[in-house]
Amino acid sequence: MRPTSLRGPAFEAFVAPARRRPALWRLMCGAIMAAAIWVGTVAIFLNVALSRGLGPEDPGLLIAYLAAFVGLAAGTILAARLFGGRGPGTLVGPGGFRARAFGAGVLFVLGLGLFGALAGGLLDDPLSRQLDFGPWLRLLPFVLAALLIQTSAEELAFRGFLTQGVAARFPAPAVWLGIPALLFGALHWDSVTYGPNAVLVAAHSALVGLILADVTARQGNLSLAMGMHFANNAVALLLVAAPGPLSGLALYTSSTGPDEPVAFRQLLLLGLGTTLAGYALWLAWNRRRRG
Repeated sequence: MRPTSLRGPAFEAFVAPARRRPALWRLMCGAIMAAAIWVGTVAIFLNVALSRGLGPEDPGLLIAYLAAFVGLAAGTILAARLFGGRGPGTLVGPGGFRARAFGAGVLFVLGLGLFGALAGGLLDDPLSRQLDFGPWLRLLPFVLAALLIQTSAEELAFRGFLTQGVAARFPAPAVWLGIPALLFGALHWDSVTYGPNAVLVAAHSALVGLILADVTARQGNLSLAMGMHFANNAVALLLVAAPGPLSGLALYTSSTGPDEPVAFRQLLLLGLGTTLAGYALWLAWNRRRRG
């Protein structure tokens, strides 16, 4: 799990499979195909869930949505094969999946989540118990499996296929780091739910995408970023969530939701600060290991 610098040997080995067929039309066609398969899978999964009587507030509907990201994973793998002539292992990076790096990412982000929760208490934002522990615990294996599908699919698509494809064509880090991160942030834009704070939510998501791309570039492998992403979403969806469409699986909810834009903005800024602090800690560790 030894880190390296941007565009070092680890990153070059990570991007090398995409350099065999670096044409932009291949990257664009592959991305469009993967997105189409994902959207179709989401529609199928949600229609099946709704046809079985699951309502908007039912945790099962959110589980179905998360599990539908299997379509994004399958579409990305198929795109890499059809347009890049390469297998799924090349999306993860040399050495394949690294369980130790994944676990390190999970533990690191869980520590940040605990810090963020303690800091949230300073904003006078008391938590409300939403689910009883028994039902929550029974749902936990299904939710964790669906979360693993969702976060792994996004990593394969954004930090794997897209980052590799853009880096194979454009050498500037600002381009191959920035384009996937901006697309990642744009997909989190939701003005209906977040109103005037939609820009901040999308910007935070883009920042997370940028950090995960940087982590991947320095590691030359997706495993650490996969662990970080999985733990981040697990904390946000399973432990403490803001009231809204994605809070149905959380054990606790905060007292402040998107319908209170000013107070909710403070929570978003706290999350942004926690993310930046965590990134600074990781960069310091990276420099220490390189030294």
